[in-house]
Amino acid sequence: MAIETPVDGLVSPYDLASDDGYEWLKGNLHSHTTNSDGKPSPQERLDGYVEHGYNFLCLSDHYKITRTDTVSWPDDFVLIQGAEFHPTNPFGGQVHHFVALNIHEDMDSQQLPPQLVIDAVREQGGTIWLAHPHWSSINILRDTLPLRGLSGIEVFNTTCRRMGRGEGSIHWDDWMSLEGKIYPALANDDSHALDSARHDTYQGWTVVRVKERTAAAVVEALATGASYGSTGPEIIDIQLRLSDQSTDKSRIVEATVVSSEAQRIFAVCDTYGTEYHEHGSSFETASFSIRANARWSRFEVIAPDGTKAWSNPFDLTGF
Repeated sequence: MAIETPVDGLVSPYDLASDDGYEWLKGNLHSHTTNSDGKPSPQERLDGYVEHGYNFLCLSDHYKITRTDTVSWPDDFVLIQGAEFHPTNPFGGQVHHFVALNIHEDMDSQQLPPQLVIDAVREQGGTIWLAHPHWSSINILRDTLPLRGLSGIEVFNTTCRRMGRGEGSIHWDDWMSLEGKIYPALANDDSHALDSARHDTYQGWTVVRVKERTAAAVVEALATGASYGSTGPEIIDIQLRLSDQSTDKSRIVEATVVSSEAQRIFAVCDTYGTEYHEHGSSFETASFSIRANARWSRFEVIAPDGTKAWSNPFDLTGF
């Protein structure tokens, strides 16, 4: 039986051809300004990401929407309207942190239960993401499984890394295994400081595969998994095929991953996983078998400098 997804099925960005008009765009979906607890003004925050070669940004201030009509940006840049909401957690854990994208109505999230916040975002046509679960001390079984309608998870957060809890990959895997569903992920800065502080900007980003430079196209690519997250490496291509070594009892899928320079790649599966390396030598193309009978797999590419990229998970049950 096929794995469930939060949409009609995740899309591999590597199946979306340049000849059909698709391109890669790089962006940050979690940032703060003087409209909440950030140090720069909305325009200063936006200008910084434009100047550093980003293609899209969300000014996700706490509790309220920073309106796109209050700032200006280049014609080829995409500004996504959104906010970070904090409903109370009725399940026993700390307060929830959700990043909502492509919304147009404010809400008093502190006075609403988390499910109503999720529902309200979806009713506006937006998507809503579980932010920095490790930093928030979220227990997936207790705090997340009772909820329905979340679009995915923030797997990396620059600001939270400064506090020792920047990566949420174990929460991601736990959520997918417990629910029997695969979810896409974001990598973000969660920038609060001025650029001059040089500690929470331009270090984590999400790359999407889109045909149009619009907020709707970027948000759709994120929700359908046509993206990957990174703190450095590029994931150029991932192709999967059924191995000739497969049998009725042992289904083996082979992966070929093309990336920028890497020192190792992990294929993280629903149970266990596989490591590829070349005994200390760096490489840009890796072909290897994924653990037999895995139901899903995602890939982590580790660069020689230790930076990392995360693919979205692939459903392997159809092979």
